[in-house]
Amino acid sequence: MAQQTFNVGYIYTINLNAVTTATNGISVDMRYYSTKSVFVNVSVNTGAVTVNIEASHDGSTWFNLDSKTYTAVTGTDIYSYTDHFPFMRTTTTTQSNSTVTVNITGGN
Repeated sequence: MAQQTFNVGYIYTINLNAVTTATNGISVDMRYYSTKSVFVNVSVNTGAVTVNIEASHDGSTWFNLDSKTYTAVTGTDIYSYTDHFPFMRTTTTTQSNSTVTVNITGGN
């Protein structure tokens, strides 16, 4: 289950929480934040997983910002954005034998 923390000037969201199957994260409202960061952590991986970072102008039509495939490796990647994307989410595809956690943060 995704978890969000709001405060004046920032947001912290667990968008994917230790998912082990192909999953779409929840839509995160980023309209009020000028900087956005996405932290991807693949903690277990004996198979393969593709992690996609997506954005939307309306919260329903999504387009890809970044995508990375992890094949039998673990790792952590950080992506930063300053472009205006009202909504963001992450997804996993082609996931097998892997565990993925993604945090999305925003600030001013």
